[in-house]
Amino acid sequence: MKTKLIAIVFMIFGFLLGVVFTGITISYSAGEMMIKEIKSPYDYEKTIETIATRLDNAEAWHVVEIYDMNEEVIENGGDPIGKLTIIKYCSGTYASEMLGSDDRKKIAAMMPKAFAVYEKENGEVYVSTANGAVMGKLFGGETEEIIERVSLEIEQVLSFMNFKFSVL
Repeated sequence: MKTKLIAIVFMIFGFLLGVVFTGITISYSAGEMMIKEIKSPYDYEKTIETIATRLDNAEAWHVVEIYDMNEEVIENGGDPIGKLTIIKYCSGTYASEMLGSDDRKKIAAMMPKAFAVYEKENGEVYVSTANGAVMGKLFGGETEEIIERVSLEIEQVLSFMNFKFSVL
């Protein structure tokens, strides 16, 4: 009887320890999983120009707007943040498919899609964007299928940086 009690206590303790470690791991890695960041092989201006040109040349994609966030921040009372540009882009084809269903209209809150291009203090230029592979898994079903197709096309746009979406 005492052996069974010890075994049960160890099982409960092991389960709780597993839950705690899983929670800690998810907490530390969630941010890294949701946003992909990759170093650009080009300088700041060339990176922006390359992405915008590749988007506009990709079938069914176009640049919606390019924001100089440093300028926006300063003009609206903030302190300078350095070189940081947001490139908003869209595909009418995919937007129509995604938003054509009432169940998916809420996704519009994350549209149009965006890249952030920024220069860090060390002078290196990075591009970040929402991780399509993870976002798709969160929604599942048809939404996941659409996001997967979008992700594959966006990987092609960013292929000059060897960019790949991943769930890890």
